[in-house]
Amino acid sequence: MTIVKSMKKIVIYVASRCLCKILEALAFILFILFNRPKRSAIPPIVDRNLVTPAVKLSQQMRDGQLTSEQVVQSFIKRIRSVNPLINAVVTDRFEKALDEARDIDSRIAAARAGNGDTSILKMPLVGVPVSVKSTIGIEHLPLTGGLKARELTTADKNADVIDLLQKNGLIPIALTNIPELSRWWDSNNPIYGATNNPYDLSRVPGGSSGGEAALLASAGSVVGIGSDIAGSIRIPANFCGVFGHKPTPKIVSNEGTFPSANGEREMLLAQGPLTRYACDLVPMLKVLAGPKVDQLKLDEPVDMSSLKLYYIEDFNDPLASGCNTDIIEGMRSAIKYLVDKFKISAEKVYLDELKFGFLLWAAEANKEPNLPKFAELINNGNGELNPIVELFKKIFDVSDHTFNSI
Repeated sequence: MTIVKSMKKIVIYVASRCLCKILEALAFILFILFNRPKRSAIPPIVDRNLVTPAVKLSQQMRDGQLTSEQVVQSFIKRIRSVNPLINAVVTDRFEKALDEARDIDSRIAAARAGNGDTSILKMPLVGVPVSVKSTIGIEHLPLTGGLKARELTTADKNADVIDLLQKNGLIPIALTNIPELSRWWDSNNPIYGATNNPYDLSRVPGGSSGGEAALLASAGSVVGIGSDIAGSIRIPANFCGVFGHKPTPKIVSNEGTFPSANGEREMLLAQGPLTRYACDLVPMLKVLAGPKVDQLKLDEPVDMSSLKLYYIEDFNDPLASGCNTDIIEGMRSAIKYLVDKFKISAEKVYLDELKFGFLLWAAEANKEPNLPKFAELINNGNGELNPIVELFKKIFDVSDHTFNSI
């Protein structure tokens, strides 16, 4: 009997794996036939300001070598150049950004001359433009969540994180694209359309902070802010080759964002930084954490040799696509570097439960009985969306929702 059960498990595993491979091959063939790669379409970078970390740009401003207005102008010009290709920016505030940049330049000049508040010279990111995921409210700018029903909705005040950014001298320059209700790993919605990956315009940038990652990767921004409930910072950072960090829950305020999270679900949501350069992550996190920054102990040295490293290459789910070999090799190279340099121990582990990862996350995200269902949220609170009716409408191109949402 035991042998029969074992054979049955093997047959099911092999059949599932074959099905997965067939679907992968079919998807690849359809992609090649109908959506050919469009690489090398992004204009080359010719402005040095676009390839300089934010901390260095700010230091040059404080040293009188550069002005905030010059830097903001550089990124405005770049956004206007790349956005028609990647569709990452949904709303800009260029004129207000330039006004704020000029004001900061005046304050820096006064402080350097000994005629103003010198605290501005101690702000590590002062004068730097910052892009913002469009789920985060900026007063009077759209706060739609990618929902057609909220197309005319604007934020009546700044989100807490925007106030913190501006208090520390950063200048919001644009809002970036998201998927509908910020729920998918592409960045496509019925209001603004789809964002493209700057490395290949036929591919998605990840989601839900895909507009942020795409803009950073194309040098349209140097630092940005996104949000993450199930990979929404980490996935697009990976897809677009930039840096992102999901902070510990409730360290960074979620106030003033849409869609919002309540109750236990809020423990899964965090606003966090995305950056073009790794050296800008910690300064950005310090700004976003605000009064709670001391809880993170970011300035305490870390003894790398005392750490233990555990890593996973596969969780043996027959219906899951395997990790790209380039990514596996990259991870192995990073592990080897850490082991050789810091003499840490690294152990490859296998966690069978990870095959149920999405189901476990979904159960945690929906365990509160009084929270609205997704079918209600996607319909902007006007009852539950009927997927059958909406799918029929989609066939005739009269639906207000993306196929993913339906």
